[in-house]
Amino acid sequence: MYYVYILKWTRYYVGYTNNLTKRLVQHQSWKTYSTSRYGQLSLVGYFLFQEKGEATNKEAKIKRSKNIEKWIHTEWFIKIV
Repeated sequence: MYYVYILKWTRYYVGYTNNLTKRLVQHQSWKTYSTSRYGQLSLVGYFLFQEKGEATNKEAKIKRSKNIEKWIHTEWFIKIV
């Protein structure tokens, strides 16, 4: 399984992984260059895919989007409460 996830601090960060728990630990322990300067991040939610290609395509599409918030409100987005 592959996850396309959205993190938030003052802005949004979009990424993909096949191990969401491990990836979140890396972000929270500042071992990820792209988010290490942002401090505390929170997981907003994720999309779940069976194929890596589907996940990378969705990640790219969200990153190109001008409005990441619209993706959070789609029916396939699994929100973390």
